[in-house]
Amino acid sequence: MPDITITIEPEGSRLAASPGETFLDLAKRSGLALNSPCGGKGTCGNCRVIVTEGAQPATEEEQKFFSAEELAMGYHLACRMKLASPMRVLIPPETRAFDQHVLVEGSSRELPLAPLIAKIHVKSPAATIEDQRADADRLCEALNGRVGPAGIPHHIQKGLPAILRKNDFSVTAVLADGRLTGVESGDTTGRLYGTAFDIGTTTVVGFLADLRTGKLLATSSRTNPQISHGDDVVSRIHHISSRPTGLKELQTLIVKCVNEMLQELASAAGISTKDIYEVTLAGNTTMNHIITGVDPTYVAQSPYVAAVRAGQNIHPAELGIRINEGGNVYALPNIAAFVGGDTVAMILSAGLHLSDAMTLALDIGTNGELVLGSREKLICCSTAAGPAFEGARIAHGMRAADGAIDRVDWDGGDLRIHTLGDKKARGICGTGLIDAVAALLDAGVVDPTGLMQSPEEIPPQGAALAKRIVARDSQTAFQLVAARDSGLEKGIVLTQRDIREVQLAKGAISAGISVLMGEMGISADNLERIVLAGAFGNYIRKERAMRVGLIPSIPLDRVHFVGNAAGAGAKLALLAAPCRPEGEELSRRVRYVELGGRPDFQMLFAEAMIFPGEVP
Repeated sequence: MPDITITIEPEGSRLAASPGETFLDLAKRSGLALNSPCGGKGTCGNCRVIVTEGAQPATEEEQKFFSAEELAMGYHLACRMKLASPMRVLIPPETRAFDQHVLVEGSSRELPLAPLIAKIHVKSPAATIEDQRADADRLCEALNGRVGPAGIPHHIQKGLPAILRKNDFSVTAVLADGRLTGVESGDTTGRLYGTAFDIGTTTVVGFLADLRTGKLLATSSRTNPQISHGDDVVSRIHHISSRPTGLKELQTLIVKCVNEMLQELASAAGISTKDIYEVTLAGNTTMNHIITGVDPTYVAQSPYVAAVRAGQNIHPAELGIRINEGGNVYALPNIAAFVGGDTVAMILSAGLHLSDAMTLALDIGTNGELVLGSREKLICCSTAAGPAFEGARIAHGMRAADGAIDRVDWDGGDLRIHTLGDKKARGICGTGLIDAVAALLDAGVVDPTGLMQSPEEIPPQGAALAKRIVARDSQTAFQLVAARDSGLEKGIVLTQRDIREVQLAKGAISAGISVLMGEMGISADNLERIVLAGAFGNYIRKERAMRVGLIPSIPLDRVHFVGNAAGAGAKLALLAAPCRPEGEELSRRVRYVELGGRPDFQMLFAEAMIFPGEVP
């Protein structure tokens, strides 16, 4: 059958669609980034589009997401709308995936500079009739026995004669942990760089450093392109397990992303990507498996087993990562199926394994990785918090991009709203969501059970907010921003369903914390530190996190932000290679607590759904 012409509004571009494919499939093929947190399964409702010409009936699934008025306007879900005839489709601003504000920096302990890769410049006497030693023997002697003839890989042996003679037997040897990985003509010791990557489920952050000095030269960040196949790791694993080419598709996406960032980093520093000799990777277990080309299918199936735990040294060409062919790619080790190299990196950078203080460390996203303990003992778990803190499954939720509400304050009268970039509000991100719920709890608009009150039930302290209670899509909602002050036609609301999503997310985290404290035999009073890592943890206000019950209530001065701890740990592994055995030992020593199927977790989760009445 011939292609179908789909006109995209407001830009007016035309795309050729295949009959029967969904609009979301067309968007992915065409490079149109749409918000689709559930990966196109029709469960999140975030990929909303409006058909302005060529209307077609709504599916049963779509009818659950839209009001009668919205259906009459032509609203559809991009993932459910199968294309059968020419049409015009308007993509609303809230459906487009805009660039996020990505947290780059993180604090870390300091270690002496000791990269894995080293360069040694040597010059040996030229071969003569009187000195007919083999080229390999001549190189080994010049290296003072650091490498024997048997230690010269075959691919280097093949090109060695030409390399030696190009600059009159003046060459630079490239060694990785004492292994000869390359020989370069002339003196190239002045060009030795490395990169560290935090491969997050949602975002990717890269750092370029000079391996001779340890100086950070450039940073780069962007949204993980795999997000078009779902916001969470389970959605991506499903994509892999349900398609023969699924793993290759997702690996290609992330490798392409890394290569683009490598080029961006190199250009910023005025070097070539061929001057980059190592890449370190820190990611959760699923991200680790995907980028290294290992099938993660059984990570998501009981009994939840990872394919690989130990750290991996891989030749860059094997992964398609475009750095120097004499370089190395190091993927930090995992701990368990749902606690990976990013958590190992967090422990390494924060020095949790070296501290006497009883510390709770949290990296909160779609999954929450929790670590509790001290140098004596460390235990960890992972909680499926759901995507609410990433802005998904929230009526006007979005990621932390320009126009996202990130702060909400209640002064006893009205609300004060702040948006990222000081733009007109387009939605609300995770930190704004916590702020808003905390404010509504304080005002009495929401009670401890999570129920949004009617205007008549709101206590006197919140009376000024009573007029903001509205009905939206057959449920009670609170108007955060009126239509005239926002970038959306109907303004921005927080619905009763949104409150429930927050309760589910914070309940899972809180219950996980309670399980770990029970396993350790302590209470919140014994916590000497709480360490918050990651973008959500870095930007959230600690008093608001306590107000909603996300973290235990302890003195505020015991709560510390460490920023992008996974990125900091990846940099540490790059610049101080001797810490890698520490990471390997941690991956074996840190005890993983599986929450699935535990009766106490289910009980604690139910209790944690309730919001605290007050926080001192």
